Amino acid sequence: MTKIRTNLLPTIVFVCISFVFITSFSQKQNTASNSTNTLSNKEIRDGWTLLWDGKTFNGWRGIYNANFPVQGWIIENGELICLGTEMPDSLKGGDIITEKKYGSFELKCEFKIKEKGNSGIKYFVNESVKSSPGHGLGLEFAILDNANWPYDKPDYNRTCGSLYDLVRAPENGVQPTGAWNNALIIVDGNHIEHWLNGKKSVEIEKGSEKYYQLLAKSKYANIKGWGEFKEGHILLQDEGPRTFFRNIKIREIKH
Repeated sequence: MTKIRTNLLPTIVFVCISFVFITSFSQKQNTASNSTNTLSNKEIRDGWTLLWDGKTFNGWRGIYNANFPVQGWIIENGELICLGTEMPDSLKGGDIITEKKYGSFELKCEFKIKEKGNSGIKYFVNESVKSSPGHGLGLEFAILDNANWPYDKPDYNRTCGSLYDLVRAPENGVQPTGAWNNALIIVDGNHIEHWLNGKKSVEIEKGSEKYYQLLAKSKYANIKGWGEFKEGHILLQDEGPRTFFRNIKIREIKH
């Protein structure tokens, strides 16, 4: 009996060491896939890429500008931060856009706002359709503090997750100020969806009769070319109090 136990001892030790190694390796793999501003193996296989690398301003520039703004935007703790109204108007950085244009895509990111937050993620942005200096025009995933937004009305289409000024999102989808939210924008040809924290907040066909009816009632009704482009830049808005972004990822949809 003693002999058998002695012979089994090396095997038991080997199994225990292997278990510890595999568990440790697995934990490291899981940690790596959950790290901020990184892609999991599954995301890579599914065709996702980082739209922001978490460390630099590479791939982005100021609207109507060849370079990235010298002030108004900062990077801290793996977060892309717009200082917004903390800066006087003369020192604001303005909206930033991707250097590349996108047509059909899925875009996901996390965002966090402060009280009275007012920002947005725009797409189909074309610089030939100009707004005020430092601001671009396009379809917009609205980012707003629903509880404290001072200019909203029941018939306004401007809640968080809305297709700004066209399709109103449910009001109960946004996290309290200071908490991270998950945004997902899906554009597949003319089909548009907005998702906020895992719940669909908008679904519409661009170019449909309903779309044009909503456009006719919006602030964009008389802006020639608004919402008509089939591709454009992705834009992060410089508006309202400090706004935080991270884990900005995109997957192009090929047809």
